[in-house]
Parts: sequence; C-alpha cells; structure tokens
Amino acid sequence: MNSKQTLALTGAGMTQASVRSSNLALVLRTIIDSGAPLSRADIAARLGMTRSTVSRLVDDLVAGQVVAEGETVSGARGRPAVPLSIRGGSVVGLGLEANVDRLVATLVDLAGNVITTEAEQLELPELDFDDAMSRLSSLATAALKKAPDGARLVGSVLAIPGLVDRDGQTILRSPNLGWDGRSPGEAWPAEGLGTLRVANDIDCSALTVLRENPNTSFVYVTGEVGIGAAVSLDGELMLGRHGWASELGHICVDPQGDVCGCGATGCLETVAGLRHTLERAGQPDVESMVEALEAGDERAQTTVDELAAALGIALGAALNLLDISTVQLGGHLATLHPWLGDKVAKELQVRVLWAHHSGIDVVPVAEAPLRAAQGAAIAATASVVRDPASWIDPHLER
Repeated sequence: MNSKQTLALTGAGMTQASVRSSNLALVLRTIIDSGAPLSRADIAARLGMTRSTVSRLVDDLVAGQVVAEGETVSGARGRPAVPLSIRGGSVVGLGLEANVDRLVATLVDLAGNVITTEAEQLELPELDFDDAMSRLSSLATAALKKAPDGARLVGSVLAIPGLVDRDGQTILRSPNLGWDGRSPGEAWPAEGLGTLRVANDIDCSALTVLRENPNTSFVYVTGEVGIGAAVSLDGELMLGRHGWASELGHICVDPQGDVCGCGATGCLETVAGLRHTLERAGQPDVESMVEALEAGDERAQTTVDELAAALGIALGAALNLLDISTVQLGGHLATLHPWLGDKVAKELQVRVLWAHHSGIDVVPVAEAPLRAAQGAAIAATASVVRDPASWIDPHLER
C-alpha cells in the first residue's frame, strides 16, 4: 500500500466526505488496474479495508453505473463471491488526435474498450487551423452518434505533437503542425462534445501502455514523424513542473549533425525519427525497410546500427538520471526491434553506470493503432477515476 492509500484509509485531517471520496477512488482504481474481475473480499484484502466498508463503497459504484456485478461464484468455503468489473459503455471519454497525416476521433469507455473510431487521412499542415478543427469536430460528432444508449460523456482531450500549456488550453509549440499559440478549445463547438482540453500525444500514448502495465516504471520511446518519449514512475507519468518533461527526441546525440525541426543541431530525432531513418536507408516506408533488413540489405542495416547508437546515447543519459530499468519501444522503433533491440541494450550496458548491477530490458510495445487518440480518451476519463464521488453522487440523487 502506498502513502496516498494510507492517508485515505486513516482519514488524517480529512472530513468523512473526503475520506469516502478518496476511498471510492482507491476501490475504483483497484478494479481498473486488476485486469480481471475482483470480489469485495479481494479488494478488502488488497487495500486493508474491512469488507463492510468495501461493500458500501462498491454498492455506490454499482448504483452509479460505474462498476458492474457478475454472476455469483460459489467457493469451497465462506460466502459466494460476486465478481466486480468496470461497467462497459456507461462512462465514455472522447479521444482526439491531430497529427501531420491524420485526424482521429475515438470513443473509449472507462474499462478501456474502444467503442468506435472515426479517422481522416490528410496533409494536416496544409489546412487552415479553423478548417482542421471543423473537420475534427465532424469526426467527433460521428463517433458520439455510435455511443451506447445511456452512455455519459465525461470529457474530450485532443492529443497533438508538441508542447502544451499546463492548463491544457493552448498549444505553445508544434513545429510539425505549425499551430504555435493556438487554442483548440476556442474553435471547438461545445454543444454535445464537451469541454476540450489539449495534451501531448506521447503522454497520451503512454497512458495506453500504463493501462497494459499498471503501477510499473519505464521509459516509453516511440517514433513516427519524430521521436517522442514519456516516463512512468510506479504507474504515474512524470510530466515535470510545466508538463514538458521527457523530450528525449531533443537530446543532442551529434553536435555536428543535422539541424532539427526544433532549430537545434544533432537531436535524436535527426537520426532516429522515421523520416530520417527511411531517407538514410533509401526505403519508402517501414514495410519496405523490414523487407530490406530481412534480405540483408547493407544500407538498411547500417541505418539501424546508427539509429541504435544514437538511441543508446540518449537513453543512457535518461536511465542514468532516472534509475529506470525498462525501456518500452513503440512506433517504428517497435517494428524494427528484431534488428534494433539487442544493439540498443548492448549500448546501454556500456553507458549506464549501474547496468552491470541490474538488468535493462528493451522491449517492444504491442502494436495498437492510434494509441494517441485512445490515450487521449483515457485522459478524458481520468477525472472520474480521480474523483468518482463527484461523478456518481449526482446520479444517485436522481
């Protein structure tokens, strides 16, 4: 049990209502993270609560249509157990993505199930900002029309490649989109679509990885146009003071290298980004790159070797600083993992001070299309997970 849980259970300095609110959140988080149905007794044992306390909390979550009860399971001893899981299709988040080659709107419920996805392939930097937002709202409207009957929309989050202000209102810098200083919420039709917040696309993608690996620590590195990264410490994303942490793609790996889109020289993106990787290998796309590697193409292999060395430099610095021993590779880095993973791991054995005292795992993230949009939807539902009382109590009063 962590310190946050202890505070909630003891209620130190807290009112009865705030203790209930915190404990509702603990129970809901436990059910979400379990990955399998739990009984009331299971939850009580995990959280150190009495069964009667857990039963009251679960009853509220069930009545608030957040948690669902399954069929009673008879055991060899004791009371029959009622399995509990997140109620699918009841609470939904709208996840949106604006990237250089697509607009996406997806609807995800509190259990993490993707209900529907609407997408449009296009050259987004060529569009006027207001036109792009209009198209995105049309996709969002189409997605919401496919929501289950009775589903309640908790919020909308837009994932973009770039820096966002801490309040999630303004895009501070997005070189690939050219939307610096724009506030998508101001161009968002509020009717039926909820209040729009903006978030970094890699932070959103990392939420899907966390959903698959709850309460773990890792550095997540993914590649598409450029290189993005996120850091999880014991299941919590490390966002930094302003929300701008984990810009691994802009660590300098070659002071004499190419100029990056950010304006600096020799950033990791200039070596490991997808566009640069394909150009160096002389391949039109990732699929062709894989075929070339499988055929033993020397140019493709040399490109991967250069990528591995650069990634090892940047990750070595990060791991020495953070003391994390798991690296999750996504995007084209995951696709190239069979030729890349061992080389990166070997580089880290040399560069990470403590590598010989603790193993470092470099593993690919399972392919899941449109992780950023799905993660944005998970971010949209986060307010319910943090404070289920404010969400379910109005429903209970009806």
